[in-house]
Amino acid sequence: MDAGTTNLGVVFIHGLFSSERTWDPLARLLESDEELAAVTVRRFGYASPRLRRFRPDRRTADYNDLADRLKTFLHYQAAEYDRLLLVAHSQGGLIVQRYLARMINSGQGRQLAKIRGVMLLACPNDGSDFMLPLRSAWWQGNPQVRALTPLDPDVKDAQRTVLERIVYAKDVGASSCPVPFWVFGGSEDKVVVRASAQGAFPRFFMLPGDHFSIIRPTSHTDPAYVALRTHLLEVQRRADPAPGAAASNPSPSAAQDTPWGDSAKAARILEALPPYADWLKTLRTQDFFAVSGRVGRLFREAADALGDDPLQFIDPALHDAATACGRATTDLGEAMTELLSADRVDAEAYEDLSAREEEDARTLLLGEHRRGESELRLNTLRDVFFESYDVLVRLLNERLHAPEGTASPAGGTSTPEAVAARPAAPDAADGRSRVGRGLPRYEHELRRAYDRLRSAGIGEPASDAYLSGATAVQHFAAGEGTGPGWVLSLRDGRAVAVSEPVWNALAVAGGSAAQGDPFDRVGHPTAPGSGPTVIGPDEQRVALEGGSWGRGLLVLGDDGWRWEPQVDLGFDRTPSAANWTAGRPAPQLRLRVLVTLPWTAAEGREVTPERRRDLKDRLPFSRLAGAVTTLSLRRGADLRAASWNPGPYRNAIDSISYSATVTPPDGRPALTGAVMAALPGALQPSTVTCAEIAIQDTAAWAAALPPGTSTRLTLEEVQHVLLASWETAANLLPAAVCDTTTPRWAGPPTVELRLTAEGPHDQPRAGLDTLIDLSGLGPTDRGSPSEMAVTITVSPMLGDTERRKLLRRALVHMLQGFGHVEADEHLLV
Repeated sequence: MDAGTTNLGVVFIHGLFSSERTWDPLARLLESDEELAAVTVRRFGYASPRLRRFRPDRRTADYNDLADRLKTFLHYQAAEYDRLLLVAHSQGGLIVQRYLARMINSGQGRQLAKIRGVMLLACPNDGSDFMLPLRSAWWQGNPQVRALTPLDPDVKDAQRTVLERIVYAKDVGASSCPVPFWVFGGSEDKVVVRASAQGAFPRFFMLPGDHFSIIRPTSHTDPAYVALRTHLLEVQRRADPAPGAAASNPSPSAAQDTPWGDSAKAARILEALPPYADWLKTLRTQDFFAVSGRVGRLFREAADALGDDPLQFIDPALHDAATACGRATTDLGEAMTELLSADRVDAEAYEDLSAREEEDARTLLLGEHRRGESELRLNTLRDVFFESYDVLVRLLNERLHAPEGTASPAGGTSTPEAVAARPAAPDAADGRSRVGRGLPRYEHELRRAYDRLRSAGIGEPASDAYLSGATAVQHFAAGEGTGPGWVLSLRDGRAVAVSEPVWNALAVAGGSAAQGDPFDRVGHPTAPGSGPTVIGPDEQRVALEGGSWGRGLLVLGDDGWRWEPQVDLGFDRTPSAANWTAGRPAPQLRLRVLVTLPWTAAEGREVTPERRRDLKDRLPFSRLAGAVTTLSLRRGADLRAASWNPGPYRNAIDSISYSATVTPPDGRPALTGAVMAALPGALQPSTVTCAEIAIQDTAAWAAALPPGTSTRLTLEEVQHVLLASWETAANLLPAAVCDTTTPRWAGPPTVELRLTAEGPHDQPRAGLDTLIDLSGLGPTDRGSPSEMAVTITVSPMLGDTERRKLLRRALVHMLQGFGHVEADEHLLV
């Protein structure tokens, strides 16, 4: 069947305490959209009672019931459609995931093949804390409300199946079926916050609005409707795969395979303006004294193509970047048409050529009567175009919309070696480059910096100037022709001259991650002060800024140069924060440290039997085991964490889980020490290690202590536990998964400190001050939170003294951020 005549249905699934009528605004807009006239709307409804009624003969359906009802609905009431797009709001998204997971787990993956996409709007993928105590008290018997508790194990199990067998699937089979997910959150939504709306899904976008207005668009230009319309059109137009062919679903691991959503628009831009096309590279560097007719023609065609096809990206950042690039393309194309004319001197030589071949063979020249003014205008417009174009290409790479290997095209290639060594481009007049040539906008500043730095031994220009991100860069020979060359960089008015070996080392350090300009990741050299600075070949530490990895250092060690992060404190939750928390009874208090290690590819990354045995032998004598024992010894009881056993989580060649539990005579679990580690996989790109101590049950612990002993922890004990956990997660656990002792980073490593009061999911969470004595911190401007956390960007493998100092600094930052504004390091022993 032709894609244009495909029978397409969109199925809407509403959320908690809602009904099918909630979709009226979207349905009305669809009905009035002529281009989507062939799309049929179907609404899946189910009972979600807000009020409790006494009906002994009835119960409220749980997610398994609703998932099976959705299966029945799609089988009978949507059987006529060749293709389906499922659109779910809030709880409806969890029902969709439960349905998909149950189909996969029962070997019915092939029956999902006609589902061509799923849109989740404000879906609580990690649950919702909104009015949790009230919800737990008022709707305690409602299974739908109960499933919205943060990190519900059944919800997370279904989500794990969906991610592994659907989102990241490659082929259609009994236990897999690739289906693209587009996940959206509301910028003003307090019911389902951003982190929960995104969950672990790779394709996430923000829409304006709160939890309810996000699905109530008022016009065809509303971002929510534009998103729905975009995906419906693409599902409608996309051709069916050949029978028996592997599915071409755009899974995140192969986002370039199929142009869904913003990827389709990205493909059209990169088709019109290919980053590595020779004519585009020529336009970037060629003087406008003589531009080939072919370059002029191809650029005008690109400008016309983008002008005729305005691209409304869903991603707001991409939308703004594409708009700026399109405007700059049009402006430069119009100026080239106006100011450049064909050279007719060799007209006789073109008599046998076609019109296009003749146009391509000619040379375009600037009009002599306006040469200076026209050249300045063209150079300025060209700089504006390439700046906006480079920004757009970088964004497309970051969002995985560009084909593999496409990078910021400033130098025409993305390898570290090519970025570090730009080819010379001789000036047309005297065979030599000039300072600033290629970047007229920066030429004056580069010339001024060059004049001030020549005394450091910088010679003549060895290349044209080019842009690396927002930094102007030009390569120079050594003064008097001896020694290494130099690279002059200019960023925000600050000029830094860098010895070429140092620059090359920086390019290699940044080239250890995915393809692209390495300086986009590690940044560019900087130095204190306002004047030009020289970084010579003998430097051993170079400060960096402006990279996506954050502020960092290029450090020379015994094993060569490497990138290291500068210490930074923040409150961004790491993607692994909730790892190893589902599927087990929640403790009353959990003190944990998570270490994220984005290593470059390393040999021998595997949990071998020898490493596992070594870890198990060392755990009873580790600082973590000592910290578990010390908590009881300080209270007059000798309860040791001496027996470490596998579990409770997964153990395999790529994962570790061991724990030790302290119990009173009656056998109830009181305290637990646990270590976990996971090597990179489909759902996480980095090695992650975790060490924690949990108070499972304060009453059970009190029963093993002398009568009247308090189980409330002091701040000193919290510090002691976190220090021991950090040392275990950063030093002991990495040795169990990899031979690397001096790691090279492929991104910024982090240490996350977390304090959480948990308890049963169906009960309100206690405040941390009921389990930890915070009275010495002074007053707070809010109630006691049930969770506090801080993330440290740092190389985790520190010495004891440095680790202790940084821990105290991070704890003060955390306490102040959670309302204890008078907290200071002197309050922490």
